[in-house]
Amino acid sequence: MTKWEYRTLTVSRNETTKFIDRLNILGEEGWELVSTFTIESKSVGFFDSGAETSGIVAVLKRPRE
Repeated sequence: MTKWEYRTLTVSRNETTKFIDRLNILGEEGWELVSTFTIESKSVGFFDSGAETSGIVAVLKRPRE
């Protein structure tokens, strides 16, 4: 049975180019992207229009050596 190791990669929403570059590097190291999700931040101002994405988190896995 394959055993896996996991890691996460988190970047702010304005670092998407860095995010893609880092994912490519991790892919070359054997990491496989499993899932992504956003980190939402909510403004607490009186004229609040709702949540906005403040970051992206990627979950990756690769077989344990």
